[in-house]
Amino acid sequence: MQQIEVIRQLDHRFQHQEPFGNSSKIVLRVIERYKFVLEVLSRQDARLRALMERVEALDTASVNVLFGDLLVRAALETAISKLETTGPVGAVRDTFPALLGEALDSLEEGRGMSVARKAMGRDFTVGPSGRTWVWDLADTPSRVGDLLRDSIRTGFMPGAQSSVEIIRPTPRMVEGLERACELLRRLVPEMAQSVFLHLHCIAVANIRGSRGRMLTGSGGDGTPCMIFIDPDELENPWDTAGHILHEAIHLKLSDLIRTGAIVTDDDPVELPWGRRTALSNSVFAYHAYAHMQVFREAVKHLGPDCYAEFGAPRDYDAPAHAMSVVKNDVKPYSRAEERLAYLHSQLSGPLSLRVTPYGRELVAWLWDTVRPLVDGVTTGDTAPRAAASTPSPVSSSRAPSSVRYRQGRNLSLRRSPASEVLFALDPTSQKIVTLNLSAWLAFELCDGKTEEEVLTSYTSSLGLGAERAWAQLAPTLRGLESSGMIEQVAEGGAP
Repeated sequence: MQQIEVIRQLDHRFQHQEPFGNSSKIVLRVIERYKFVLEVLSRQDARLRALMERVEALDTASVNVLFGDLLVRAALETAISKLETTGPVGAVRDTFPALLGEALDSLEEGRGMSVARKAMGRDFTVGPSGRTWVWDLADTPSRVGDLLRDSIRTGFMPGAQSSVEIIRPTPRMVEGLERACELLRRLVPEMAQSVFLHLHCIAVANIRGSRGRMLTGSGGDGTPCMIFIDPDELENPWDTAGHILHEAIHLKLSDLIRTGAIVTDDDPVELPWGRRTALSNSVFAYHAYAHMQVFREAVKHLGPDCYAEFGAPRDYDAPAHAMSVVKNDVKPYSRAEERLAYLHSQLSGPLSLRVTPYGRELVAWLWDTVRPLVDGVTTGDTAPRAAASTPSPVSSSRAPSSVRYRQGRNLSLRRSPASEVLFALDPTSQKIVTLNLSAWLAFELCDGKTEEEVLTSYTSSLGLGAERAWAQLAPTLRGLESSGMIEQVAEGGAP
């Protein structure tokens, strides 16, 4: 009974911590980011200016559908990439305003459906409130259908060694997905509710990567809000539930890092279970393994109550893999908890200098939260180790000076109290900057004040002691200055 209570507590904690757990806030920040980008782009495009009022007038549910539309979101991410490399001129494809208008019309006329969902042959839905739709695109050519096929072809695992063949699902396949969603809800209800806010579409597909057949996959910017599952997996509700959770957790972290970087570089790392992968992928894996540990414990301690309806895990045959609750290999690092412990030892140790402060906070929070379930798990003695490095401490030993700061000139800003962030674009750097509440406060205080005056106001606003406030404020001011958000005022210059 005690372990069941621990599982329920962790299921709750993983979803309600700020800023990493609360999916409602994470999704809201993503929505505000897209609105900000549309504001910036609309200055160069009269067609977008005419659409912005309609976007701003949408309610929360509708705007979430709009920016969860595979085609709209993929086009926006492409525009953001161009905006941050070449600037706003030419960042919008000629087809995007028409697509955005069609998506808005679809919301108003099509029972709240996205353009992508309306293009499906049959309207299959699964998961909480039936909000996640199942891909069922007809083979006959159509304009939207061709756009969707092209997005999958170019956006999901592009490359000569990779392929994805999406299958039109049978009703039995959809039933298998729904059974797995229901089982997931029974075992980890708060986690299920959370991750489905990031998951808009599931596709049944045969997937091959560079290492052969893949059981599941989730897309990047080309196929956002979407996961893929092998059809042979759908008869086993236990591992299918795990697959859905695993890939949807990846989507959650993808949304999280749209407003906060987690690594300083993305060079590859060697992992002892035979993978060489980018550092960011290692953080994604660590994030998923931490959540999956709660799921695995729920299967063990809460699962027996579901056997009568879903069968027992032992009743199913399944391919062995680290995430499986049915079958694991016996070789080292074949279990998710071993990989979790190893990745924590690396990301909090030798690799930590390559992880941002925001990323290190995420790594520490995940481990502290899941620790009651992994105490005693070892990483083995033969694993290769990354070259040692120690994060350089941020010094705030110098006293605040009489240097004055003002806000950068010609900044594009979107203040979003609801999402507790401020978005900015500096025309010089062309990078979108996201400020949390404390950094936002520091930015607003830089209106010609000296460092000493900014510190006094910052200390008073947050109710902190001067020493602790300066320890926070000093690196924040340096970061704001380096990003172009603030600049020093020359002596005698205008604030």
